[in-house]
Amino acid sequence: MVAELDRVYKTTKYTLPEDMAEQAKHILRRCRGLPLAISTIGGLLANRPKTRIEWRNLHEHLGAELESELNRIPKVIVSSYDGLPYDLKSIFLYLSIFPENHEIRHTRLLRRWMAEGYITRNHGMPMEDRGNRFYKDLINRSMIQPSKVSPGETKCCRIHSMVLEIIQSRFIEENQLFLIKDNNEAPQSKIRHLVVSRWKSRDEKLKNINMSHVRSLTIFGEYPSSLISPKMRLLRVLDLEDTINMKNDDLKHIGELQHLRYLSFRGTDISRLPSSLQNLHYLETLDIRDTKVRQLPSGIVKLEKLLYLDVGINFTKDLLHKMRDSRGRGHEGRLFGDIEAYLGCNRSECCEVFNVDHFGVRAPEGIEKLKNLHMLGVVNVARTNGVPGRFKKLMNLTNLRRLGVTGLTEEEGQELCESIGGLNRLQRLEVRSVSIKFPARMDEQEVPRHLTSLRICGKLNGMPEWISLLNNLAAVKLLGTRLNQEDITRLQNLRSLSYLGMWENSYIEESLRFSATTFPKLKFLDIDGLEKIKALTIWDGAMPQLELLWLNKCRSLHDNSFGVSGVQHLQSLKELILKNCGEKQNLIDILQEQVNNHKRRPRFLIGKSRIVL
Repeated sequence: MVAELDRVYKTTKYTLPEDMAEQAKHILRRCRGLPLAISTIGGLLANRPKTRIEWRNLHEHLGAELESELNRIPKVIVSSYDGLPYDLKSIFLYLSIFPENHEIRHTRLLRRWMAEGYITRNHGMPMEDRGNRFYKDLINRSMIQPSKVSPGETKCCRIHSMVLEIIQSRFIEENQLFLIKDNNEAPQSKIRHLVVSRWKSRDEKLKNINMSHVRSLTIFGEYPSSLISPKMRLLRVLDLEDTINMKNDDLKHIGELQHLRYLSFRGTDISRLPSSLQNLHYLETLDIRDTKVRQLPSGIVKLEKLLYLDVGINFTKDLLHKMRDSRGRGHEGRLFGDIEAYLGCNRSECCEVFNVDHFGVRAPEGIEKLKNLHMLGVVNVARTNGVPGRFKKLMNLTNLRRLGVTGLTEEEGQELCESIGGLNRLQRLEVRSVSIKFPARMDEQEVPRHLTSLRICGKLNGMPEWISLLNNLAAVKLLGTRLNQEDITRLQNLRSLSYLGMWENSYIEESLRFSATTFPKLKFLDIDGLEKIKALTIWDGAMPQLELLWLNKCRSLHDNSFGVSGVQHLQSLKELILKNCGEKQNLIDILQEQVNNHKRRPRFLIGKSRIVL
């Protein structure tokens, strides 16, 4: 409704009266979730008296007019496409490769654009930064819809079905794209982008397609056996993310696809990469995240153009939940097996992080030769099976922007910090270990002030003092760190911190408080699985910009006013979630009263239900 308010009242701060809000909901339903439709209807409402009766009449008696406006949307989409700058047209049409309602990961899209040559360096601006600018431009123009948004970044996007239908038809008409699905016939002309979805093993269409001119191949669903062939001599992008029934033997011809720039097996069942991978001299992205691969082949150090080496297992809050609930079921069950066996703990203590090395990938000697790397991780740097020479050799990777390591001993925290202090481009750091000990103090020149994101998984022996100097730090995620109030206090004055995730066993005290004037830029506080916490206290003046407060699986919270207090002090609050915290009816009633009296009327979600107040 925010977009509609902006269009009708020229501001998003206007609060609709309750009767007007009800009529607005009815009208919005006709927009079918399409931003361009919302904009069009908003323009229609802007030119009419802003009264409940007028809006009700518009909804009840002028339905034909609304439908007429919506029927104009395809023309608006075509007009919007025609008005795009030249650079944006190609990358926008490229989105037609993805199915309807598919969550398109931002990094996947960006790296594919780069591999296809749609993004080039311009006036010294790095390609990644230029691609991010294009991505944001498409969102701002309402050509794509952002999803999985967190403060400061949009992790995924979607394309509306109406938009997808139009750009797919245009891409296909230009003989650029062919979609193998249902019963469509194989093309007779040359095609550049081939997409296979809903493929059936008895289907013969693939054998009839001339693969010699295909530049990108994308599979959704089941992997067709023996698909990868030396005939794909011009292939630049091979994207097999989340494909089903893929085997190691299916990769035997990979080394013959010498023009490959983007190669993704993310989320598949492969466990070994072929040695012929070393022949892919133009490869820029290798994504084997969330596979069974635990050792990189030695020849990978020959891939001097490699920019993104995305390996290991995502050890995030969502992944822990999947692991716990998917024992023996589907891909995740096969991938992780028994969660207790992997983490060396029982179900109630699964966030104690043991055997975390299982979630990293062993890198060969010479990995430091890949000096163009922008991303490396999560790699196992243990003495016995990790990066030989270890942290000092990481200093050679001066272009790194993201680094993830596991396999540290407790004493090696200082050595790691000394190494990353010299990586001036490093923005994101992830550290996993059974126990981590960072130096309490560091020399001024060693402090990694450039970090924007920090993820720590494992018992942390105290939050270091120097972390309060990281004023570029925007996101902190903690898992199994076992911190106390004093440790959290060291984060409270960071002037860029907008996201704080405190996940299972990251905090061990029974009360957590946020004092006045602390966390001045925090927008999202995500508390999940803190089983010991009984009281969350927010003082007046704390977290003045907080928009989202999520509380999940905090079952020890008091069922009274001490459980969660001070919500009324959160001036910018938009959403409060209380889920899986046990029977807390008194607390729910108290929180509902607080949000009822809140000037911004935030959403209050209990479990799966949503209360709009």
